[in-house]
This record gives sequence, structure tokens and C-alpha cells, in this order.
Amino acid sequence: MNRRARLAWIPVLFELSAMCAWAVAAASFPRVAEGEINGARTTIAYPPGTWNGRLLLHAHGYRAETAPLVADLPTTHLAYATLLSEGWMVAATSYRRNGIVLADAIADLDALRAHIVQTYGEPSMVILEGESMGGTIVALIAERGTDAYAGGIAIGASLDVREANGSGGVTLQPKIPLIFLTNQSELEGPKTYVQRVSQSTATVNGLVAPALFRVSRNGHVNVNQPERLIALRALIAWIENGRETLPKPAAPPAGEHGIVFGARDFFDATVVPAPQPSRVVFGPDETSFAATVTEISAIYGNAFIDVQPADLAKAGISPGSYFQLVSGERTFRVRYGRDFSSVDRGQWVVFPNADGFFWLARNSGNAAESASLAIGSAVRILRYPAP
Repeated sequence: MNRRARLAWIPVLFELSAMCAWAVAAASFPRVAEGEINGARTTIAYPPGTWNGRLLLHAHGYRAETAPLVADLPTTHLAYATLLSEGWMVAATSYRRNGIVLADAIADLDALRAHIVQTYGEPSMVILEGESMGGTIVALIAERGTDAYAGGIAIGASLDVREANGSGGVTLQPKIPLIFLTNQSELEGPKTYVQRVSQSTATVNGLVAPALFRVSRNGHVNVNQPERLIALRALIAWIENGRETLPKPAAPPAGEHGIVFGARDFFDATVVPAPQPSRVVFGPDETSFAATVTEISAIYGNAFIDVQPADLAKAGISPGSYFQLVSGERTFRVRYGRDFSSVDRGQWVVFPNADGFFWLARNSGNAAESASLAIGSAVRILRYPAP
């Protein structure tokens, strides 16, 4: 197959990755090792078969200084599970401390890479992925431009974050491939970054113009696993075969105004999750149902429940209303909201995530600890009686 034909297949491969990678990734399980380097917790996931020499390092976002040091690495999530099934190694560090840490986080990522090199050998490719503050960390490493890293993905990057001493600001000089994957409600910072760097590449040698992938959904780091996988596939193809392999942007809708991007800078990576068969069990009158906790956030204690919008609608629970959630012998008053800000501090809320299900959370609180929840816990959701 010639080069042009190969390039023509890339958009098709993105779609196939998003649709069927769950089945591919579920075929086997990775091996996971935990450790510590310079006070930072580390987690390294090895592929179930032979390592292909490729490595993904994850940079997490801001965590309160009082939060535990955790190198969480959800290997069952689509993007990581797919890479692992293909022979990649995936690793994460907690950083040596929490808070707004940029320099220490970069040093801890470098140390994790060095440990992997010393233990397993020099990787053939190392890419970075970071969320929120971690996205800024990825951008800073891209601007440093060492041969240690081939490229990075910055998800919901908080580009205005600074350490207490004022250091750590971005310089708009990336030297390796960099993709910003950003929700539409937070597009301004990455959009400005991409534009300014693109304008500078003609006069500054060594700069690599970044790419902007928009997710047509509001929120902060509110992207789903197929969207993450699309960005990863695009970055890998860019590193291997050049920038021309990046997916092409769709034409803007008729009448759309605003800042216009060059064809090489903008792509809508949105994947709308299809409704799945209901996983909950309704009571006889359909005003209540039983659901299951399928995931717990290790840092914040938010609980992922296998509830979809259609389940709440069937029970007569509409957005903005309150309902009862029963865990064990305790009952909590919960609001069906949009995000954490839908309720006051300490109150309970459920809100949809990018995968089409719901997070159960407390604003500035730990839902899992408060309700004694764990993965597999059963909860019951009941509509309040009509007044």
C-alpha cells in the first residue's frame, strides 16, 4: 500500500479504535508493579505479553496538599487497556508532594522514566499524557524539548497555573509534537497557545506547531475514553509518519463566526456515547431502582454508578430535582445536577460524565467514605413522593 493510501485509512482507524477497542483490550490483563522514587509513589503497568518498547507516562492534575500521595493508574479504562493489549507499558507517578507543583512533577516524571530505562532498557518511544495541571506539565516538557520524549497530549490544560514563586509559565515554544485535547468551554487558552506558536514557527527555528483537538462538550477534562484514544492514535501517527497524518478538520457550520484556524490546527474529536442497555433493576412501581458502584476515585472519593439519564427519567427524576439515595441503612438527599457547583459545599450531587453514566459526589467531600461505598456496592435511588 502506498503512502497516500495509508493516510486515507487513518480516519477509518480512529473510528474503529473508538468502536471496538473495548473487546480487544479485554482479552487479557496487565501486570502492575507499585514502588517509590524520591518520595513519589509510582505505578507501572506491563503489557500481558512482550513489551514492544513503547512507554506512556501519565501526569495527574492538581491535588490538595492534604490528599494522599497516590499513583492511580486505571488500567481497565479503554485508552490504557488498548495500549497495554498492543504491548505498550503505561506508568504514573504521584509526584513527591501535592499542591501546585510543576518543577517537582517534571523531575518525578523524569525519574520514573530513568527508573524504567535502568530496569527494562531504553524505550523506542516515550509519550506523555496529562490532565489539567498535568496538561501544563506536559506542555512544559514539550517546550524543554529533550530527546527523552517524543510527544505529548495535554487534556484540559490549565495553562495559567504558576507555582508560589511565580515560576513555571509556558513559553509558547514546543519542540516536540503536542496535542491539546480540550472541552469547548475551556478552549480559549489552548486556542491562543496554538495560534501564537503557529505564527512563530516561520521565524523561530526548532518550534513544532501544536494541534488542537476540540471536544464539543462543556466541562473540565470532561472527555471520554474513545476521545482519549483518538488523540493518542493521532499523536503516535504524527510521530511515526509526520504531521500530515493528523485528522483533517471538518468545515465550520454555515454562518459560524469567530477566530478561524488553519487546516492543520483544528479537529473535532467528539465521540457521543451511544445509550447502552439499562444496568439497573427497577422496583414494581418504577419510582426506584437499584444500581451498582463500578469505580471509586482514589483521591476524591467520587463514585461512578452504572446509571444512565434514561434510568433517572424512567423513575421520574428530572435534571435539577432531588432524590433519595440509600446506602446500607443510611439515606442521603442528592441533586441531579450538571457538576459539583450544582450544590453547596458538603451537599450531594450526581452529574453525567462523558461516557454517558453518572458520578455520585459530595461538593468538597468524600462520597465513598461518607456512604461507606466501595467498588461493587449496591445503592438504591428513590424518587421523592409528590407533595
